[in-house]
Amino acid sequence: MTELIFGGVEIPSNRTLLERNNVDNVMLNYWGLRKRGLPKTKPYLIGEHFFPYMKVWVDSGAVQADKANLSIQELEEYSADYEEFIALNYDRIEGFVEFDSQVLGLPRIQQNRMVYENDPKLWVVWHESYGQMLLQRWASEYQNVAIPYDTVESSLSLASATRSLQAKYNVTFHALAVAKPDNLRQIPFASATTLSWLSPMRRGETIIWDGTKLVRYPKKMKAQARVRYKSQVTSAGLDFDKFVSDDTLEATKVAIWSYLQLEKMMSKDRSKSNDGKVSDNSEDTLYTGLMNLGLNASDNSGSEVQRTAPNEVVKRDPQEVTNLPVFGYQMKTIVDSDENGNDILAQVSVPHSTGVSMRQCNTCFVSANCPAFKPDNECAYSFPVEVKTREQLKALLTAIIEMQAERVGFMRFTEELSGGYADPNTSQEMDRLFKLVKAVKELEENKEFIRITAERQSSGGVLSAIFGDRAQALREMEQPLNEDQTTMIIRQSIED
Repeated sequence: MTELIFGGVEIPSNRTLLERNNVDNVMLNYWGLRKRGLPKTKPYLIGEHFFPYMKVWVDSGAVQADKANLSIQELEEYSADYEEFIALNYDRIEGFVEFDSQVLGLPRIQQNRMVYENDPKLWVVWHESYGQMLLQRWASEYQNVAIPYDTVESSLSLASATRSLQAKYNVTFHALAVAKPDNLRQIPFASATTLSWLSPMRRGETIIWDGTKLVRYPKKMKAQARVRYKSQVTSAGLDFDKFVSDDTLEATKVAIWSYLQLEKMMSKDRSKSNDGKVSDNSEDTLYTGLMNLGLNASDNSGSEVQRTAPNEVVKRDPQEVTNLPVFGYQMKTIVDSDENGNDILAQVSVPHSTGVSMRQCNTCFVSANCPAFKPDNECAYSFPVEVKTREQLKALLTAIIEMQAERVGFMRFTEELSGGYADPNTSQEMDRLFKLVKAVKELEENKEFIRITAERQSSGGVLSAIFGDRAQALREMEQPLNEDQTTMIIRQSIED
């Protein structure tokens, strides 16, 4: 289950808006809270500002602190204040993000982290620049690892790495400032913080749940896009007239409702792939507050998910090393050249597609919706494609055209159900279909032809270049010269 945590609640109006729209999970940014001004006569207690049913996490505001160009001393003072704030509100919060200032650097971050030891509420932050080895080590040492948006977007192997580490260690991954459904679907995040719900208020964007997915439109398209979603807005109990008339508050309510629908959808998908095992690792707040005394936390999960120390890496026997199964390899004889330029016959390895799949149901990102899902099984589907001839290429393109035509037809059907509004996405898919058809048409055309190129740099030919005016005189003669006369003229010209 991926929980969405709504940020921005350090602003009272945002907190009130989320409370009135049934949001339970919120993130409080300490930097924003300080900027608005903390009480001077008493400490800021979260329990006095939030309803008891609301789950509150705290962000350190390290990103904002680094952008403010504070000195090292100022960053250290800010970090100390943040630690004091966490200590005062520890029993009320669900978790907190460490002060991962990139200006202070990783050694200082790890030194400050020692204060919390193995606190179950601590979120350590991993950046791609730290390297995969450090991610693996932290997964074995800490219960919560948070990954910021830029790392989620740039690290291509993050989905497989996190799934592998989660299967090996009792670690939970969290996303910071990530609300893109594709990222939340592919990477096993337990929670994701986001400020995107404020985009209608800040940038005039339109964010809405269309019934199956979350869609997002920029400000310049809101007049065209919002009129399409009357049924969705009204079914949510919101004011459609205010929504289409660019009421900022109503558009923000629609965005909040849409993200809650996304959260429900992701929770439903995850529950389908759940094998039914339940483990409750919740901690009593009083007991977890004693973690710094060296006491062990309770854990009533199964023994198979207990954290273990990483095993020592053993060097594999060279005889067991083989090629990656993604491609097959065949030896082919080609004509090559040696160092002296002589032609020789050489054996080279040529890759080809094998059609062998390494996918497994347990780690597949579509396991929640796959009709052939079986725990601990390999993928039930194969795709034996071979493209070696012109006919095979044409057949593949034809199949893709048919699939694209089905997509265009379904999107056109959606347009009709939405009142006939011309969706730009449908137009883009139509253009893509036309390009595919054009590619097949060009493949069928026979474009064999001969091209002759002629060049002329002067008005005269070869004879004119040799003999000059004499060549022109020869062309004007009524009686052509015989062979002996021609030889004589050439000899005289050379001797002269």
